Amino acid sequence: MNTLGFAILGLLARRPLSGYRVAQLMREPIGFFWNAGHAQIHGTLRKLVEAGWAEYRTEPGPGPHDKKLYSATAAGRAALAEWAASPLPTPQPHDELLLRVYNGWLADPDTMRDMLTAEIERREASLAHYLAVQAEFEADGTPTDPRSTRFVDYATVLNGIGSERNVLDWLRWLVTKLRG
Repeated sequence: MNTLGFAILGLLARRPLSGYRVAQLMREPIGFFWNAGHAQIHGTLRKLVEAGWAEYRTEPGPGPHDKKLYSATAAGRAALAEWAASPLPTPQPHDELLLRVYNGWLADPDTMRDMLTAEIERREASLAHYLAVQAEFEADGTPTDPRSTRFVDYATVLNGIGSERNVLDWLRWLVTKLRG
């Protein structure tokens, strides 16, 4: 199973979901660190069922067709647990921002600075969103049980905050250097 399969299986292990709801959750919160399109999601749901890692039941849908509610099977939960704790493969970096900066010496400094300033604005909005989610968690009491979904959700938000702050510091430094 590919990583997308495990991302979807992680959602299904939390609660039964329709394919539509899986797609929504793949945008947020999973979209902060992994993404996929509708066709990939539905194809992966089919593969999870074929592998015996997910199953579905049908319910009356809002339209003329029944909707499928998918959930992880015991075998799927076991596979997900094994995958989650397995060693990571050597990461293959794909960072378009860094690639653009690496080649930015050829670009007009003002144009490059404008692009980086727009990226700063986008990252600041992302950081503000993460901070709002962190505040929601903490208003309900900071999660402390590492075996709970609430704890791991909180942990991923903290990672997002740290990552965005780090990139923002670097981007601001670059913009000041481009001002000369």
